[in-house]
Parts: sequence; structure tokens; C-alpha cells
Amino acid sequence: MKIPVILNGEKVILDDKPTEKLSEVLRKQGLISIKEGCNKGYCGSCTVLLDDEPVPSCIIPIGIIRNASIETLEFFLLTKEGDDISTGFKQAGLNLCGFCNPIRFFSTYELLKKSYRPSIEELETLADSIKCNCCDKKSFINAVIYATANKHEREGRKNGLI
Repeated sequence: MKIPVILNGEKVILDDKPTEKLSEVLRKQGLISIKEGCNKGYCGSCTVLLDDEPVPSCIIPIGIIRNASIETLEFFLLTKEGDDISTGFKQAGLNLCGFCNPIRFFSTYELLKKSYRPSIEELETLADSIKCNCCDKKSFINAVIYATANKHEREGRKNGLI
């Protein structure tokens, strides 16, 4: 079945069975940020942005995503939002295993879209929602705080406030 989508900013046709999982189809496209983890939607290693919302791609059959916009971590890291988060993670000295990168980046992005200045409760909830233990909770929270500051600085420059 031919399914038109916007993948990483480009119109493409996914040609596979409608029941094929999005994670499998994206890996066939050579997109290596989509890891194979639990295959049940829990671990977050296969997370992508689907219409600008983080979703576990391992539970999404491609038959339901016609004309959707999909962003993988490879593409997201090239955006200004991805750069804010990546820089924040580096500033905090965050060392990730690589397996959890999609869920950490995309869940941080989702939080920063919804909350201009995340509360400590929001930050703790975010940290607690991620199953991987490759970094401690405090370090991850600090990284998100740095990412928030980077976003504010970039937006301030854009608006002529800095």
C-alpha cells in the first residue's frame, strides 16, 4: 500500500503493508535513531514526532498515518528546538546511552512547548516517566533547565529583547 507522508520535511511515499509498524518502515529507510526496544510502546527508544507529538513508532501501523508529518531525531536535531535541547544536554554534561535519546529529546521538546518555565513538579514528572537509567534524575532535570534557558535566549534574540 502506498501511503503519502511528510518525513523529515520531505514528501515521500511509504510503500509497505498497512499493518507494518512505523518503526520498522523508518528503519528500512535507513533512519538509525529509531531503536528496537520493547516493541510495546513503553521504553521510548523508537519515539518520533507524529504531527508534532511524541509517539512510540513501534505501535503505530503505517496504514493510519496517511498525510501525517513525521520527524525523526536525525532531523529534529537540525532544528532550532533540537539545538536548544542538545546544547542544554551538553551544558549539563549529560551522558546518554543513545538508546533513550529519542524519548529524552522529544519529551523535553513536548514539555517546553507546553510550559514556558517548567515547575520542579513538571520536571520531576518528566524525569520519572523515562524508563532508562543511563543518567540520574538530577542531571536530566538540570539538562532540561539548561535547554529551557537556551530556548528563552533564542526567542529573546529573535524578538530583539537580547
